[in-house]
Amino acid sequence: MKALLIVNGQAGKGKTRTRWIRLEGYLQTFGIHYDVHFTTRPKAAIEVVKHAAANQYTHVIAVGGDGTVNEVVNGIAGQNIVFGVLPTGTGNDFARMLQIPVDPFLAVKKIGTEVHRPVDLLQLNGGYVAGAVGIGLDGAVAEDINRVSWKKRMGTFGYVLSMLKLIFTFPPFSVHLEIDSQVFDFQGCWLVAIGNSQFYGGGMKICPNAKFDDGLLDVCIVHNLTHLQLIKLFPSVFTGKHILHPNVLCLQGRSVRIQTDPAVPVHGDGEILGKTPGEIYIRPQALHVIY
Repeated sequence: MKALLIVNGQAGKGKTRTRWIRLEGYLQTFGIHYDVHFTTRPKAAIEVVKHAAANQYTHVIAVGGDGTVNEVVNGIAGQNIVFGVLPTGTGNDFARMLQIPVDPFLAVKKIGTEVHRPVDLLQLNGGYVAGAVGIGLDGAVAEDINRVSWKKRMGTFGYVLSMLKLIFTFPPFSVHLEIDSQVFDFQGCWLVAIGNSQFYGGGMKICPNAKFDDGLLDVCIVHNLTHLQLIKLFPSVFTGKHILHPNVLCLQGRSVRIQTDPAVPVHGDGEILGKTPGEIYIRPQALHVIY
């Protein structure tokens, strides 16, 4: 193994740099040969890892949270590179999806095995998403969290605070969906989530039936709820039982085209990706991951 480690020192409420000192010792115990790059700005990791294979690296390992994972995945997609993650973020949904220990000192043992398997990715408007895409209220929450730094540092609790605030100010919207050959139209829609993973937002099971290796994307539509009904429904997303509500619809397919009126915010892996419309595709076995 010749590994390039991408370390986001700001991940995990800024504690990753401190953890890195200990993690280095663990990596050396397993005899892993690596170079390390510390990111200093958003999206920097994408450029750093784009030529990893050409520079003779066999593995790229993200040390950070889901945002770091998203950047690295977008940089290495299409290369003959094995991906690994040492989760040090506040959400760590990618690690949770693959049952990688969210304690990075335990996750090092996984890296040491070098056993890797293929997983699917979502492709949205040319870029890649490892876990889930959120459209509508969820996209607005991601915008709010990324705009207010202390909420981002609070992880799931920050997400809950933003959600409770925006429920009363975010207007429902109409949706036109094309999932494979089927067409769906909804009024009074609050959010549409498209998952390769069950999880987002730090452990919420937004798409509880999603599997990362089945060649399918899962779609969850929440619509025609009053503000009070939405607030009552919200806690059940942590267990995945929200899908039992009659105004929550779950579908599957290989591609989704979405149009909304008006245009609404979109996030992927918690990163802001603009606004609708959009096209999302499943890319089966697009990434080899140690897990």
